[in-house]
Amino acid sequence: MTATGLPTCYRHPDRETGLSCSECGRPICTECMTPAAVGIRCPDHAGRNRVVKAPRIVARPAGEAVATRALIGINVLVYAITAAQGIYHLRVALLSLHRVITIPDPIELDNIAPRISLLSRRGVLPLRYRTSEPAVVYLRASGLGANSGRSALFRGRAGGVHFRHTRLDGAEVRITLVAVDRAGNTSGPLEAGSLRLPA
Repeated sequence: MTATGLPTCYRHPDRETGLSCSECGRPICTECMTPAAVGIRCPDHAGRNRVVKAPRIVARPAGEAVATRALIGINVLVYAITAAQGIYHLRVALLSLHRVITIPDPIELDNIAPRISLLSRRGVLPLRYRTSEPAVVYLRASGLGANSGRSALFRGRAGGVHFRHTRLDGAEVRITLVAVDRAGNTSGPLEAGSLRLPA
């Protein structure tokens, strides 16, 4: 080491350097260095190439990927039946193990929107409706005339609507019904006409 604290080249002791061989770590000057694939090397290691072993690829027998094949099969099965609505019982055949697994809980697929129909006359209370399947029914009352821009949301129960007290009590409103089933499918809006809400 010199007065500046830098090491000197091991082949040229009069030259300060901040470089070192990537193989042995000895300090080398720019005249002695040889660029390598990784770092720089001293003249002693410049001609030597490191032996790098290629990664070994091991092929596995087809029977060892049972879980992967089962998951792929389940995904393909679920994809194939998503277009068809109904209740399904899932059975997975593990061919390499000579087993069949049946999932005990049924899988229900529902991609059809519920239908809603009005049982009472339009614009007449009490307001009665029917849905094609179990669904939650929401009713929107939009104010008309002086109450234009105001609206209230009600929830139907057991085929009817109970109007709770709102800012629109006694006002003339336009009624729209929408049904939402358990899967989240939404019916188209059903216009139930105009009526006066109870005061």
